[in-house]
Amino acid sequence: MSTVKALGLKKTKALGLPQNNNDNEGQVEEVYKIKMTTPLDSGSANEKDMSKTQKGMIHERTYTFIVEDYIGKKPKSTNDINWELSYYDSDENAWLDLPISGKGERIDLVMQNIDTCGRYIKIRAYIHDKKNNAVLKIWKHNRFRWFNGSKLYGEVLDRIVKPYEINQDDTNTCGPSAIMYVFAKRFKREYTNFIINLHRKGYVEFNKYKIDISRNSDLRKISETNPLTAKYFPKNMAYSDWIPNTCITDQENGVFDFVGDNKEDFSAITLPSRLAKLAKDLLGFTDVQNNTNLVFNKTVGATVNDINELIDTKNQGYEVFMLVSMNILHNKVTTDLTATAEHWIVLEDVKLSSDPDFVELKLYTFGEAPTKVYKLSYDVFRTNYYGYVKAR
Repeated sequence: MSTVKALGLKKTKALGLPQNNNDNEGQVEEVYKIKMTTPLDSGSANEKDMSKTQKGMIHERTYTFIVEDYIGKKPKSTNDINWELSYYDSDENAWLDLPISGKGERIDLVMQNIDTCGRYIKIRAYIHDKKNNAVLKIWKHNRFRWFNGSKLYGEVLDRIVKPYEINQDDTNTCGPSAIMYVFAKRFKREYTNFIINLHRKGYVEFNKYKIDISRNSDLRKISETNPLTAKYFPKNMAYSDWIPNTCITDQENGVFDFVGDNKEDFSAITLPSRLAKLAKDLLGFTDVQNNTNLVFNKTVGATVNDINELIDTKNQGYEVFMLVSMNILHNKVTTDLTATAEHWIVLEDVKLSSDPDFVELKLYTFGEAPTKVYKLSYDVFRTNYYGYVKAR
């Protein structure tokens, strides 16, 4: 029922139209129309058409709302005007109310509740009737507002079925990719929530690891990246991979800023100590050991021993993050004495080959299914192997 009918007003009187007499009996006070005076900003429309945008609010911005018109007479005291915010929670499949303490004909509302990100919200002003028509329905952007939510959600669903599709593309984020691969492989539901909440809310916490873009100016800048217009954005990298990889890489690098470009190298390096920290704090492993060497390969005259150590480690149930030179993926011996470790892979299987002086590996790297067998000579293995971080 409309507010006019509910209050028993004649339509002409309720809309403030001329009357044939001066009888004001029954005339009541109610808000009829409100207006937002702060301009909205563009962001992804989160639809199939990737180029489509929509206007919306941005988290932590301040928006001004005013009363434009009333039903009946204007209240004697504008402090009688109440305001209410509600948002649609898809998890609850319901509109949830949030209190607004401000009163009067104008309020300045700071959009600081992260649960309202990536949701439609309603702002209503009222005096008596909470179900009046003085309401505005407005979209509030995801924290990563330019990253299409529909696309990201589809990517996440793919990765909980095929975790190996996580791919750093041409960014130097192999360390976070290796961590996220194990995350998606072992903890599918938690991985899903981690990625979706990071994209929507800009805040996520799992085990002892937390990302909060509101408390980090670098991460706030990263969240404003537009993947469709950024000059050096890795065009083939999934949004569900770029967002966590970039946030983790920048957060864990206390010296250099990383913004997710495919032109950045040194600022994206994941040191063994940082990968071990992620295995503990994010993945929740309690038995984490670092057995790496950044400068010298690990197998000077002891190749078979190192291979047997890897076999034993896998048999004991550890996840094994191997530190290697990229030449190992191309079956090339590294002869350059200045070469160093440069890539993280996840070892899924290792065994001595039936051919003498060869080893066979199955591993995760660059979005490949860990079914391919890398048959490597001992020389290829030992000149490109720099140890491992193991975790269980």
